[in-house]
Amino acid sequence: MSPFAVTGIMFSSMLILMVLGVPIAFCLGAVGLTTTLWLWGSSSLDLVYFTVWNVQNNFILIAVPLFIFMGYILQGSGVAKDLFDAVYLWAGRIRGGLGIGTVAICAIMAAMVGISGAATISMGVIALPAMLEKRYDKKIAMA
Repeated sequence: MSPFAVTGIMFSSMLILMVLGVPIAFCLGAVGLTTTLWLWGSSSLDLVYFTVWNVQNNFILIAVPLFIFMGYILQGSGVAKDLFDAVYLWAGRIRGGLGIGTVAICAIMAAMVGISGAATISMGVIALPAMLEKRYDKKIAMA
């Protein structure tokens, strides 16, 4: 079977499962596992098992909860409030200056962390209260 046909079948299956209301993670897992079994047979389950095992043993993933914890510590200690007050003083004259500063800080933190999800959660914990305190709209602050 051609790769285009397999790709079409996989996308169609994903679309059908999503329309039925199945969460995306389960759609991806079900379509991937079904396609693997269909193309390579039951011996491919060993490959799936070892791949999942290797991903779970990745030591880089240890940093994710630690950066989230760091965000909570910065928020709880008040250091984050002081940092955002400083950013507001520097960029407060510019319309949306605190939002621009938050995006810049988030970009720098994502580059340092290497995992954008951890940076997003940490900055969300830190930046949301500071932006709401400066009367930013909640929808804009959450974006």
